[in-house]
Amino acid sequence: MEPARRKFIKVCVVGASPCAALAGAPAPAVPPASSIPLVSRQYHRVKLVDIEGKAIKAKSLKAHHNYVFNYPYVSTPCFLLNLDKPLSDKVSLTSETGASYEWPGGVGAAKSIVAYSAICAHKLAYPTAQISFISYRANPSRASARGRVISCCADKSVYDPFIGAKVMSGPAPQPLASVLLEHDAKTDELYAIGIFGGEKFNDFFQKYDFKLSMEMGATAKEVVTRTTKLSDLAAYSTQTAQC
Repeated sequence: MEPARRKFIKVCVVGASPCAALAGAPAPAVPPASSIPLVSRQYHRVKLVDIEGKAIKAKSLKAHHNYVFNYPYVSTPCFLLNLDKPLSDKVSLTSETGASYEWPGGVGAAKSIVAYSAICAHKLAYPTAQISFISYRANPSRASARGRVISCCADKSVYDPFIGAKVMSGPAPQPLASVLLEHDAKTDELYAIGIFGGEKFNDFFQKYDFKLSMEMGATAKEVVTRTTKLSDLAAYSTQTAQC
C-alpha cells in the first residue's frame, strides 16, 4: 500500500472481457510488460511559491539553474529546471519494470521548463540539508563531457533532462520520475499536479525510514497540499558533490 491514495489520470490496466469468464472461453492473452503503458498519477495541484509565499513566475526562472521543491510528499525533493530550449516533442521511455510511457515535454511560454524527482533511480541518493550527491550540471564534467545533464555522484548515474531524464550512463535502471507541471499562461504561475514514470517513493520511505523519522517525525510521509516552496539547491543543501 502506498503512503497516500492517488487518482489515476488514465487507466491502463488490461482486464479480461466478461465473455472470457464463460465456460469454454479461451483465456485472454497477457501482453508483455513493455507493451503496457505506465500510468501517470495525480496528487494535489500545488502552486510553486518563493520563501515569502509569493507565486513563482515562469519568466523569473534562470536558465540552467538548480531549483528544488518538495513534491508530492513533504520529504521528497524534486528539481525544477529552465533548459532554455523548446521541449515540445514527446519522448518514449521505459520504466524499470518494462512499462512504457511518453514524457510530455516542457511547459511555459517557451516549453522549456521541466521537473523531475531528485531521488536517484539506483541507490535513492537525494538532496539533503547537509549535501546533495545529485544535481543538474550545466557545464562539462567528468560525469559528462557535454554537460547539461543530471548526474548522481553517489553511483555515477547520468540522466538527460532534455528527453525525460532518460539514463545516459551508469547503473540507474530507469529514468528519473517526471513531475507533471501546469503553466497558467495568464498569470505565468506554475503548478505541480502529478508524477509520471516509475516512482521510487515506497523504496525511498523504506530505506530512509529511521533518518526521516529522526528529522521530520510523522510528517515525512505527508502529502504536499496547496503550495510548495521553491529554492536554490545551494540554499536547500549546504554542499553539492562534484564529479
